[in-house]
Amino acid sequence: MTNAAIIGVVGYHNTGKTTLICKLIERLSERGYSVSTIKNIPKDGFSIDIEGTDTWKHAESGAGLVVASTPDETSFILKSGMKFDEIVRLADVATSPDLILVEGHKTENIPKIVLGDIEMDGGGRRYDPDADDFEEILDYVIGAIEIARIYAKLPKMDCGKCGCDDCMKMAEAIVRGEKAISDCVVKEGLVSVTVGGEAVPMGFFVQDIISKTIFGMVSSLKGVDSEGTDADITIEIKHAER
Repeated sequence: MTNAAIIGVVGYHNTGKTTLICKLIERLSERGYSVSTIKNIPKDGFSIDIEGTDTWKHAESGAGLVVASTPDETSFILKSGMKFDEIVRLADVATSPDLILVEGHKTENIPKIVLGDIEMDGGGRRYDPDADDFEEILDYVIGAIEIARIYAKLPKMDCGKCGCDDCMKMAEAIVRGEKAISDCVVKEGLVSVTVGGEAVPMGFFVQDIISKTIFGMVSSLKGVDSEGTDADITIEIKHAER
């Protein structure tokens, strides 16, 4: 799961996908949003590397990943295909953008901006370059970014205690001004603490800090598998008189 909003731009060849993406990047950058892009190239045998270069020779010798580093650019050349979800995850980790725009990958289940008469799946908007509705598309994209920002702050427990069906609906309601983050009350989650038999209420942020701290400490102990486990951790502390 990523914190960035993800929107695909799809359409047949020469419908204006790249032009729209570049225009969105320019306008969003002017407003202070950071954007990363993913471009699908449906061609077998395509390589961004050039035969005969040192990086090409590294890969030909068997390197699975080649990194070309200059003072102005860093290029990661992975010599294998990668699933879309993994590409998105790496793009999010690399730059932590507000938005990831995806050109192509029309079969992925993500919100899309559709150009031309291609069928639309996954929800989104249609865009006609001749209809002068770019500002509406821009507003749609900014709305998606703001929803993603709010959603990242919610516990993602989908408990419904806020009155919304799930945390995504809650994020949408907050952006519309119908709800506030303070309306989210998390009583159950990753961590439960009782003091003297009384449960201590904690928000998700506090639970996250406690769970990571305790897991880090426990995983360093002898006999504990530090590679990760789904098992619950139970700790009891008895108050000792001094």
